[in-house]
Formats: sequence, C-alpha cells, structure tokens
Amino acid sequence: MSGKFDLYNYMANILINFYEKNDLEHLCALESLIGGNFKTTEQREWLERFCIVWGKIEDRSQYND
Repeated sequence: MSGKFDLYNYMANILINFYEKNDLEHLCALESLIGGNFKTTEQREWLERFCIVWGKIEDRSQYND
C-alpha cells in the first residue's frame, strides 16, 4: 500500500458507498439533508451524523495546518 492516508477521501468513499447502497443521488451530505435526498428516517439520521463527523474533521484540520 502506497501513498499517504487521506481522511477526506476516506470519508468521501464512505458517503459514496452509502448513496450506492441506498440508491440515492450522489450529492454532498449537507445538500442531501437540505434537499431531502433520503428515503427513510434512518438515512436522514445517518446523513446528520456524517455531517457532524465531517465538521469535526474540518475543525481539526484547521488546527493542523
């Protein structure tokens, strides 16, 4: 395995897998929440949690730059 681990790419892949598994349009997670790109309460809650984690990663990266 080569290359540096990229947390943003890892998170993006998780989101892509979620969309494919649930047969949803591929958007950013926040756009999905705002636009109603989910079919169930569980999917909406998953997207909410994903957005929280993404925000924490962004906050952390600001301190590491």
